[in-house]
Parts: sequence; structure tokens; C-alpha cells
Amino acid sequence: MNCPFKPMDIVISLPAFDGMTSVFGFPYQFLAQNFGVSGGGIIEIPAFKTPLPSGSTKECLIAITIQNHSKDNFQFKTRSLIIFAALDSSFVSMNYTVASTDGSYSYKFPRNDSKPLYATGQSDVLYLKGSLSYKWTIDYDYNTAATQIIECRMYSSDYHDFLPLPDF
Repeated sequence: MNCPFKPMDIVISLPAFDGMTSVFGFPYQFLAQNFGVSGGGIIEIPAFKTPLPSGSTKECLIAITIQNHSKDNFQFKTRSLIIFAALDSSFVSMNYTVASTDGSYSYKFPRNDSKPLYATGQSDVLYLKGSLSYKWTIDYDYNTAATQIIECRMYSSDYHDFLPLPDF
């Protein structure tokens, strides 16, 4: 029996598949916040600590979703086996920075080595220290007054007490 997919179809899907499955290596969520926004502005998540042991440096997964689509306007783009929710015309841009409060660490999106925005989400692995506090600042721009939801999540491989789920 012939495989219906060309080898190139599978290769193209690997980055998206890797991004979707990388969360399995970081099963413990330690930051979860949702923000209802419209137009343009800045979100500042107050200083937080990771659940990492003090003095250690480990990988943590960061994920942000920019859900700028409504139930009335939901489209799909397909590429090989992966189905992506399409960005609609209300999204203009999103940049963010995760930085230690002592100034010794800073991760900015977008930059040359950051993973791209896949449809309505972006995730990447950050190398964070357990002894530091961090702040997350998000600069967003939509060309609509309709409320959009920005979801911010961080995950670790170290166990800790779980966070309550957001109200929305």
C-alpha cells in the first residue's frame, strides 16, 4: 500500500509537531494568566519565581496564545497533517520580553533564534534560574476594538503546587 504523504510533507510538519509535543517534557504549569485586550497596549505580568530549586538553571517552556478570532469568524489553514487556526485581519503584532528583575537575563520575541508564531500561538524553551525573579512584558497591537484574549503560560519539569484555572 502506498503512503498518501510525500516525504517533504512530513518534514514540513516536524517543527509544528515538535512545538506541540514539547509540553510533555514540562508537565507542571506554574504561571497561567489570561488578559482581555483590544487595540494596542502593554501587559506587565508582576514578578514571579519559577519552581526550580534555588541555584539551579533549567529549561522552562513558555507559551502565549493570541486568540484574535471569534466564533463567527473561524478559518483553518492546513499544511500536511497539521491544522492551524488562521490569523484574521485584526491581529497586527505581538512582542514580548521575559527578563530577570536583577537584569542578568532577558529573552525577547521575536528575535533571530526564537521559534516563530504558529497561527495563533508561540512557544519556546527558556533557560531560567531558580534563585531569580522574572517579569513578563507583552506589547500587543490589534486593529479592532473587539476584545481579544491573550493567554500566557509557563511550564516546568519540576513538581510544585498547581495553580487554579483562570476564570475565562
